[in-house]
Amino acid sequence: MPLVENDVLFALLNSGDRNHEVARRLFGRIRDGELSAELSSVALVEMELVYMSEGLGGRLVGDLAAVADLPNVEVVPLTPDVAVAAAYLREAHGLTFFDSHYAATALAGDGVIVSFDKAYDIVPGLTRIDPEKA
Repeated sequence: MPLVENDVLFALLNSGDRNHEVARRLFGRIRDGELSAELSSVALVEMELVYMSEGLGGRLVGDLAAVADLPNVEVVPLTPDVAVAAAYLREAHGLTFFDSHYAATALAGDGVIVSFDKAYDIVPGLTRIDPEKA
């Protein structure tokens, strides 16, 4: 089951995002059962940090509730093994903190991540699917 990265989730939640329609179509297919997907539990932490740092705290509860209600989406918990792999990926490939966690989570699963971010293309064993092609 592919892991959906937060760039796609943020695009879904923000109607002003340039990728909103792409994300809406993708999550529509997931909702309709055409696709299944995973989210990392780390995504929820990133949401909180981003919203609070951008002064969007008033939207946080509603958007977290919307994520919790996404059908056919499984939230994958952070494990010690994934945290270790994330630290390795940051060091070995220069990924950001959150990108390393998403890559490690995807690698612990089927090795597939759905993201607009091309940073994942350099990670061995990881297959990135552009959301427009998912």
